[in-house]
Amino acid sequence: MAVRSPPDHYIRHDDLEYGRAICRGAEVALTLDLSLPKAVAGPVPLVMWMHPGGFHGGDKGWAGHRTDARWLTKAGYAYAVINYRLRAVADDLSPPVACRMGALQRHRDPAFRKNLSGAAALAALEDALTALNWLAGQRERFNLSDWVALGGNSAGAITAFNVVHLAGFFGLPRPAIRALVSVSGGFAYPGLYAPALVPVHALHSPADPRVDIAAIRQVARIGGAAVELIESEAQQHGRVRLSPDEPARDAYRRIIGFLDRVRAKDP
Repeated sequence: MAVRSPPDHYIRHDDLEYGRAICRGAEVALTLDLSLPKAVAGPVPLVMWMHPGGFHGGDKGWAGHRTDARWLTKAGYAYAVINYRLRAVADDLSPPVACRMGALQRHRDPAFRKNLSGAAALAALEDALTALNWLAGQRERFNLSDWVALGGNSAGAITAFNVVHLAGFFGLPRPAIRALVSVSGGFAYPGLYAPALVPVHALHSPADPRVDIAAIRQVARIGGAAVELIESEAQQHGRVRLSPDEPARDAYRRIIGFLDRVRAKDP
């Protein structure tokens, strides 16, 4: 376990192994990076994040996640970003998921891209659940509270929705999730979306070429007051800023403000 101490307000624990899984027939280690604020007395609320990459690429080491960690820990949140299996196939899935994969596809919005809603996406769901359960078992070690939010960029945001709204479909246990942040994401199964489960803060561009905004607009229509959807033509896919020239402090103030509001209602 590598431990790094950044020069200001938080400490990083990199490459923590949270589980092992099968990917294209081989066993692989699943790892995460955990950033913790230094100057917090009581147990710390956790934001667990998933990286982008279309379920075939990407990594927790993306520079954008380092920026996430700096701002969220400064606001008093722990921040974990996970690696998950990439390019997984149906044979890699656990029996509960593999057995119901066909049934799930009957709920898929036909307009949602198949490569973002197949076996690789479900493997990411499994791994995110494994990470959540591992982190729940590490609360005392890392001074974490039981308040947990999920977030992600693109495929990572899709995974966040899948964790919240598909775990029950597959009969998989998951810790309580209190909030969800979606950056350029969406949910492929609108008939399975239950807005009462988790409030959502979403940022998306109407011109996004990779994940059609129609999916998150449908979530917003169903969710009503449970969904804050911000649309910006100038937002770049997977980026937390409304436009490239928006100051980072404003982008993170928006996300942290949402998390703080949810915590105030559901501490």
